[in-house]
Amino acid sequence: MAIERYQYYRPRRTPLRDATHDQLSASTVAWWRAVSFVAFGVVVCAAVWFGWKNVAGFVEQRQTHEEVRGDDGATAQTDGNVNADTASDRVNERITSYTIAEGDIPADVFAREGRFDANEIAALIDAGKDVFDLTKLKIGQPMRFCTDTRTGETVRVEYDCDTESTIVAERRESGFAVRKDAIAYDVVERSVSGTIDNFFYVDAINAGLTEPTILTVGDMFSFSFDFMTDIRVGDTFAVVYEERLRDGTRGPDGVVRAARFVNDGTSHEAYYFEYDGAGAYYDGDGHKLERQFLQAPLSYRRITSGFTGARRHPITKRVSAHYQIDYAAPTGTPVVATAEGTVSSAGWEGGWGNMIRLTHANGYTTHYGHLSAIAKNIRSGAHVSRGDVIGFVGSTGWSTGPHLDYGMKKNGTPVNPMKLEQPKGDPLDSAAREAFLRHKEMYMHQLGL
Repeated sequence: MAIERYQYYRPRRTPLRDATHDQLSASTVAWWRAVSFVAFGVVVCAAVWFGWKNVAGFVEQRQTHEEVRGDDGATAQTDGNVNADTASDRVNERITSYTIAEGDIPADVFAREGRFDANEIAALIDAGKDVFDLTKLKIGQPMRFCTDTRTGETVRVEYDCDTESTIVAERRESGFAVRKDAIAYDVVERSVSGTIDNFFYVDAINAGLTEPTILTVGDMFSFSFDFMTDIRVGDTFAVVYEERLRDGTRGPDGVVRAARFVNDGTSHEAYYFEYDGAGAYYDGDGHKLERQFLQAPLSYRRITSGFTGARRHPITKRVSAHYQIDYAAPTGTPVVATAEGTVSSAGWEGGWGNMIRLTHANGYTTHYGHLSAIAKNIRSGAHVSRGDVIGFVGSTGWSTGPHLDYGMKKNGTPVNPMKLEQPKGDPLDSAAREAFLRHKEMYMHQLGL
C-alpha cells in the first residue's frame, strides 16, 4: 500500500516534443549520460563523507563524556572540546563489575572477566600473597575490572574482601602491585528511639535500625542486663549511629556512637570513646562497660541474628535450688561462656547429661548442663574466651524438656548470677575523663537526657 501511494504521488515525466530533442545524436546523448553519472557519484560521495564526519563527531563526543581516570585514581569528566594532548596523558578506563557466584573458580573469573592469560593470573596471585589470598574469593563479594579503552588491556582489578576493605591490583611493567585500601564512605550520624511493645529486635527494626546495629546494641549492654529475659513492655531505647553511603548507595552502618536503654526503670548508657589509640564503650561515668561476666549464657546476638522479627525464641528463666538458673530454650540454641576461663571438664555427668565446667579468675567457676551437644574443641584444659560458643541447649540426663542449667560458684560456694555484684570496668584517667565528658555532652540530648 505504501509503494502504491509513493507511485501515485511521484511527479510524472512529460516527454519533450520539440524538434531539437528529436534530432539529438546518439553520441550527444551518451555524453550527457556520462556527465550525469559522474555528477551523481560526486553528490553521493559528498553525502557519505559529511555523514561519516557527523557520526564520528557524535561518537567522539560520547567517548569524552565517559568516566576518565588518571594514574592517581582520580576521576574527571571531560567535554567535547577537551584538549587531545591532555586526554592522551590519562588512562581512559571502562569499568565492568562482577559478583562472585557459587561455583566460581578464581582463575576462571580472572581469565573470563579480566581476560588474563595463565601467566598473568599466576603473577597476579603471587603478587598478592602477602596482602590477600586471591584464590579465596567469597561468594557474593563484588569485583571491578578496569580496562584501558585504547589497548583493551585490563589495568586494574578491585575486589571488596569485606565491608571495610578493597583489594586493589594494578598492572605494572614488571607485573602487578597489590595493596589493601580502606573503603571510603560518606558518613552521616542518625538517631532513632522507640518503646518496647513486642521485643527489642522487632521494635528496633520498626524504628529503623538495621540488624547489625541492633546486635551491636545488644552486645554493648550484655554486661548490664539480659536482652532475652529481662526486657519489659514499656522499656525505652535511643541509639545514635553512623549511616554510611558509598557512591550514593547505603552501605553497612558504622559505629554506634551512643545508646541508652531504660530497663524496668533503670537507665543504662553507653558512649563510644577513643582514647590512647583504641576505642571502647563507656558508661556515663567514664568506666568501661566490659566486666568479667556476661549477664547470660545465651547470646542475644547468636540467638537473634538471621531472624526477620516474625519469630521469637521462647526463652524463659527461673532460679532453682542453690541459685542454679534454668533457661528454657529450643534444642540447639547456642550456649556461650559467660567469662574467659579454662575447661575443667566436658562430657557426660549422669543426671546432668552433657555437662561443661569452666574455671575463671577470682575464684569463680560456672557449669552448663543438659546440653544436646558439646562444641568442637571444647575439652578438658582448653582455653575459652568470653562469648565463645561451648555447647548447645538440649534435654540430656534427668530433664523433662530442652533447657540449660546454668550455675556459678565463688570459692566453692553457690552464688546467684542474676545478683552478682561485679566491679565496674576500668575507669578513664582524669585527663581522658574530662575529654570524655565533653564528648558525652554531644549526645545527651539525642538520648533524651
